[in-house]
Amino acid sequence: MRDPILEGRREFEGVFGDLAKGKRNWQLVAFAITAVLGVETIGFVRLALTSRVTPYVVEVDQLGRVRAAAPVERLTHVETRLVIAEIAQFVRDVRTVVPAPAAQADVLARAYAYLDQGGAAFLNAYFSDPHNDPRVIGRTVTRTIDVRSVLPVPKSNTWRVEWTEVEYPIAGGAVTATPWEGYLGVRLVPPETADAIARNPLGVYVTSVTWTKTGNPVPTTGETTQ
Repeated sequence: MRDPILEGRREFEGVFGDLAKGKRNWQLVAFAITAVLGVETIGFVRLALTSRVTPYVVEVDQLGRVRAAAPVERLTHVETRLVIAEIAQFVRDVRTVVPAPAAQADVLARAYAYLDQGGAAFLNAYFSDPHNDPRVIGRTVTRTIDVRSVLPVPKSNTWRVEWTEVEYPIAGGAVTATPWEGYLGVRLVPPETADAIARNPLGVYVTSVTWTKTGNPVPTTGETTQ
């Protein structure tokens, strides 16, 4: 004969065991949904806090009325000639010396907009020497830069730049020209914020810098300053 007590226990365990398992499963589902919602919430908050700029091209008629507007397509490839122009501008900005402190600060700010952390570390160390500090140099001379060539080094992200630095003594004297050569590591990072677009629209960043004189200063023909 079956023991009614054991039969009752098995029936109880069967009924309430299924209820307990069901409760546990629903708890796991609830925890999973809560975790997914938490991740989505964090993602939405980050998107809300991140500034994104979509540039537009606007066509207007002769009276200035808008005729058509459309978002600018993101550059998938930057033309080599544009990269060359940006590298040349960086060299001009970083090597130019002007006597006005405010103007010099503006020139250096434009140059630093082209640098990543590696390039900035090099320039910070270089300018820490008073002999290289343009603020110190600007007390005695003004320097202009003539970039002669910008060429890519094959199978690398390095560019070879040649330029001439012409220095004009403020107190008067012979104007001298010195040839220079440099190698710049470059990477392209398309800008995504309004500040980045304003400072470096093509996203050309200098990752490493080495440069050296390739000749001695030579007085230019018949040029002096008074």
